[in-house]
Amino acid sequence: MRLSRRTSRSVTAAGLALVAAAPALAQGLPNYGGTDATQCIPFANFQPVSFTDPPMLNFSIAGDSTVHTVTMDTGSVGVAISAINIPNYDRLKTAPGAKPGTQFLSSSKVLWVGTWVPMTVTLYDRGKKAVATSQVFILGVEKSGRCDSYQTDQQICPDLPPPAKPVLYMGVGFGQEADFQPQGTPDKNVLLNLRSMNGQPVADGSMNQGYIIGRQGVQVGLTAANTAGFRFTKLEPYAQYPGDWMMPRGCIAVNPEENRDAGGPICTPANILVDTGIPQSYMTVPPAIKFDTIQQPDKSEPNKTVGVLAPRTSVAVHIPDAANPIATDAFIVGSGAPNEPEQVIPWGTDKRPPFINTGRHFLRQSQFLYDAKQGYVGMKDQPNPCGEH
Repeated sequence: MRLSRRTSRSVTAAGLALVAAAPALAQGLPNYGGTDATQCIPFANFQPVSFTDPPMLNFSIAGDSTVHTVTMDTGSVGVAISAINIPNYDRLKTAPGAKPGTQFLSSSKVLWVGTWVPMTVTLYDRGKKAVATSQVFILGVEKSGRCDSYQTDQQICPDLPPPAKPVLYMGVGFGQEADFQPQGTPDKNVLLNLRSMNGQPVADGSMNQGYIIGRQGVQVGLTAANTAGFRFTKLEPYAQYPGDWMMPRGCIAVNPEENRDAGGPICTPANILVDTGIPQSYMTVPPAIKFDTIQQPDKSEPNKTVGVLAPRTSVAVHIPDAANPIATDAFIVGSGAPNEPEQVIPWGTDKRPPFINTGRHFLRQSQFLYDAKQGYVGMKDQPNPCGEH
């Protein structure tokens, strides 16, 4: 849950909605023929998820009969659980492939320190019926606490205490290694390492790795049928981490008419993160972009006051660009549009590339597809039938 190439024409937020346009045909389209393995994993949230609250999944780990309910976070990668709640943890620390590890949540500055251990994870429907299993390394958290220095010089904060309260988290995102998550590689992602679905083994080559996030569940395994109607944009391979993909590209327009009059950029090319873990949005743009802010408590840290975009600020995020987007997330701050995040925390700087974490309200009107095999992101209007029954 976290926290930059084309120029674009001016756009406004008059639509006040997440609207989709024609696909970016020049980038090509993925092929989902020849495989039909797929499974709906309903969210544990009983009613259709409004994305005011995070989507939740039911799961258990090998050797533990307890079914946990956990946030499904697309802004991080990997399962993290308090080490004392992992059966046979000391033995697992000596298993092949086990190694010391960390997980850092940049929006809240929390660092977890422990060991990645091999584990079978079972996913359930709302009635606690097993629907899929996955084989991944999960982080047994032995130390936990705030670590501001990790984000500046990556010091590990060696004096962290054991977790003050149980740690339970599931990250299912991608391309997050550069956001202080170098160990958040695809082998940690529960949704991409399935070994069985509905009691049947997943044969090699029978499933297109990836998922579709709807309002009532997440569909794992991409097929010609469940991808019909999606608009796609191609992702760039993550060169340093084979098998992973970079975040999608897009552009951000803030008060486009005012910034055009001031001679600033109209739509700034940026990396885009659709993050189910947070209700707010984080935005990094060049100093030339002009905007007004007001002070509010930070939604991630209520004891901290931050500058947020002022009411009546116009924002539009286009993926992958404004000329031919597969989706446009447009709103005016304070208008009450369904896709408007609870707050937008901006940073005008040239010290980091332009970026926006949209938060989860983006998903109120658009399904989100991630193709981990061929490297695509897709968008399609909600709702999605996964989890209806």
